Amino acid sequence: MNKIPECLIHPVSIKLIRSGHPWITADNFSNRFPRQSEFVIATDDRKRPMALLIHDPYHKNVKARVWSTRFPFEREAQHFTASIQGRLDLAFEKRIQMKELKERENYYLVFGEADQLPGLFVLRLKDRVLIQFYTSFWNRYKSIIQTTIQEVFPEIKDENIWFQLRGETKELQKLPTNAVDAGRRDEFHLSEFGLQYLIRLGSSYDHGIYTDMSSIRHALVKIIQPGSSLLNLYSYTGAYSLWAMKLGASEVVSVDLSPKYIEWLQQNIALNPELEHTQHTAITASVDDALSDLRKNEKTFDVIVCDPPSSSSDGAKRTSAIKTYKELLFKMDRLLNPKGKLIVFLNTHQVTQEKFDRVLKDYLGELKLNYKMSTRLHLGQDCPTLKGFPEGSYLKGIVLEKI
Repeated sequence: MNKIPECLIHPVSIKLIRSGHPWITADNFSNRFPRQSEFVIATDDRKRPMALLIHDPYHKNVKARVWSTRFPFEREAQHFTASIQGRLDLAFEKRIQMKELKERENYYLVFGEADQLPGLFVLRLKDRVLIQFYTSFWNRYKSIIQTTIQEVFPEIKDENIWFQLRGETKELQKLPTNAVDAGRRDEFHLSEFGLQYLIRLGSSYDHGIYTDMSSIRHALVKIIQPGSSLLNLYSYTGAYSLWAMKLGASEVVSVDLSPKYIEWLQQNIALNPELEHTQHTAITASVDDALSDLRKNEKTFDVIVCDPPSSSSDGAKRTSAIKTYKELLFKMDRLLNPKGKLIVFLNTHQVTQEKFDRVLKDYLGELKLNYKMSTRLHLGQDCPTLKGFPEGSYLKGIVLEKI
């Protein structure tokens, strides 16, 4: 192995690494890292080595990720392949021991930085595995990752291994690709908490269910009461809608702008004949238009779920989800029954839980709406978070109880 270059990093990066943060973002220091180097040894302002980094000069924002802070770093790099296998094995063993995962066929076997495998996510989807790279660095280790998975889970066949480059740059925004046949399309069903869902690999950027929200869905058992009515905004393929019906909701209304997702939702409902299909209504419209129409029709609900995209565009400007919440809170409140509950989410690492709480509280005050912030909803179980790494806690939710 060639000598690993030692590179001075930004003073802020030095501080962050010492506090446990695993990223080196783009700046005047990281942009000077030798582009052809697979690894970089980060040094502090006194030229003391402090971390072994895996290098990704092609990523727009995250130029390197911490692999190890244990000396000697040259030895850590020499044993990199063995370390990958060891860290994968440890992550798999944690999931195998989790009793909470027995009720679902979709869960994360690896959750990136929190499993000490920065930028690498491995998702179990029934008898398939989707391996997601958030850094192109992992491309050269595809075979090692696949082999390690199949050693632990021999039931996973080659044709059921999928890869996806996923992230912020155009290079990383790719459809899932099958390891055996790049042109393959795969449709199958999987179970989550007794409900069947249609999954599509190879035909869409997203495959049909947000697994990182599975543990949150399960937590709503205590919030969605039998006989209640629920409005699901930005419904995607309907996981919250189906779960509400499963829990005994008497009426569920789902809203999404995409005809494709509404059709997918309807197919998911059809997969579950035990659900009372007549209790569900699907609306293909913008959330703004749907809320206005529901208001005109004097519809009200006991629970409203709102999970907007982190940002959206009307063609003229791009708006972040947190900025739209003031108007959304006002419109949702007019549709919410007394003592009803708003379940609101924010899906971005750029806003902390504390800021989300504060902004919602400020909006409610400005609108003169009386709500109590009760349950906080966050990543858990197979999606652990890492202390000192707020970017890993990207998904946050709050239950607001109407007073």
